[in-house]
Amino acid sequence: MKKKFKIEGLKCANCANKIEEKIKDLTGVDDANVSFITQKIKLDLADGASLDDILKEASSIADKIEPGSKIITK
Repeated sequence: MKKKFKIEGLKCANCANKIEEKIKDLTGVDDANVSFITQKIKLDLADGASLDDILKEASSIADKIEPGSKIITK
């Protein structure tokens, strides 16, 4: 399942890369792409993966690496 979301609060491309690499390591995530330029995150999730759980973990990762950043799900 592929999903795309806006990510707010990214202030540097290096942080976007770090966030991307950490999210790729999450269980249930087959691939992830964080674009600093477009301020978007694309997720490719494994079958049966919980989107809500992954988004919570991904948001936590983003905030730890780039304080104040968050994934917009609406």
